[in-house]
Amino acid sequence: MIASLRQIALLTGKDLRIESRSRQTLGLVSVLGILIVAVLGLGLGAHNQVAAFGATAVLWVAYLFSGVLCFEKTMAVERNDGVLAALLMAPLDRGIIYLAKLLSNLLLMLAVAAIVTPVGILFFGFDLTAAPLTFAGVMSLSMLGFAAVGTLFAAVISSTRLQGGLLAMMVFPISLPLVIASTQMMLRTFRDGAGPGMTGMGILLAFDVIFLTVSWLVFEWVLEP
Repeated sequence: MIASLRQIALLTGKDLRIESRSRQTLGLVSVLGILIVAVLGLGLGAHNQVAAFGATAVLWVAYLFSGVLCFEKTMAVERNDGVLAALLMAPLDRGIIYLAKLLSNLLLMLAVAAIVTPVGILFFGFDLTAAPLTFAGVMSLSMLGFAAVGTLFAAVISSTRLQGGLLAMMVFPISLPLVIASTQMMLRTFRDGAGPGMTGMGILLAFDVIFLTVSWLVFEWVLEP
């Protein structure tokens, strides 16, 4: 157990060091998210009857497209630089590789959310001071499930020639229950400053547990040297 945690930490640290030197993924993904929020936010406008729903929808559109780009780029770096082939030849359980890549993607997505969300709140004029921890908890659980799905399918298509929009076509439908639950809980927080509710949290937790477990189990078969 200790050895596995150490391996996950080392692999995650490797990914974060690569990103800290290049800053390509976080910078590009954050700019994309901000542009989506800005364009859609200006189109919808603030302080109207659909402001609360519009804010949650706009933010999740930004999260989804930014996330897909993030997953594609992080896996492409592994493939193009030959890092993934080296990892597959190393005496490592492939589940360890998955968990490390998942953690790297999760940290990147949380960083993107921390950059993009304030822009959305600025456009729609909401105050999160009434329930900041609630919002942070909802976002953490949402991003965990989203990263679990995205990391798996990014690995699935990374060795194919049909990349492009294929990852989005695979990830978006599967993530729909998570997006709906998260959107509803964010809406409660934005509009009422209320807690997320047990039903919504249950959906997020169930989604996270199911897809983390399934992805970890099948990751061994989706990678090819």
